[in-house]
Amino acid sequence: MNILSINTCFKVSDVSLFCGDCQYDAKPESALQHSVVLMSQIDDVFEKAKMQCGELDYVCVAVGPGSFTGIRIGIAVAKGICDANSKNIIPVDTLSLIAYNTANSVDFVVIKGITNEYFVGECADGKVLKKMLLTKEELLKKLSPFSKLATIDDLSPDGFPCDVERIEKLDMRRIAFDNIENAVDSVYVEPLYLRLSQAEMQKGAKNANS
Repeated sequence: MNILSINTCFKVSDVSLFCGDCQYDAKPESALQHSVVLMSQIDDVFEKAKMQCGELDYVCVAVGPGSFTGIRIGIAVAKGICDANSKNIIPVDTLSLIAYNTANSVDFVVIKGITNEYFVGECADGKVLKKMLLTKEELLKKLSPFSKLATIDDLSPDGFPCDVERIEKLDMRRIAFDNIENAVDSVYVEPLYLRLSQAEMQKGAKNANS
């Protein structure tokens, strides 16, 4: 089974190619340069594996939440590859991806959004059951000293009253293979946004004041 994974939801693009028991990872590139570096990263993993796009079985792509621009770039590239090669996409959300990469079962997974906003997944048995956009105050109300939380961000300055597991590397291999049955035609893949973009919020505020 050959699966290309693409995650452009965060600052640095993450690309890997899974071929049976082998995994080929693209070299890290500059932050917030997805549109510039993503295709070269994809070329890099195919060159390492000595494969062509036509040999893929699926493309697994992270659909958010995360960077609005990054999400759109990753999905667009995944759709282009799959449309050109008649392959299906395995869409995964980043909150579930964090849950898959935790060392222990957690109650919540968290991604920092803009100021005082957090993308939050409420978990049970290693699965994200509910996805939410919360303020810090709303998140604190859900936490207790016994809560277990996982994140990719540095939350130490945020003063959460519970154990926080910080994950440095999000490996998409297991979630990709576990979700093959959820693969769909690229036309059905959409970004997962838990809030409006900055432009949409500004537009809404402008309309409200007009």
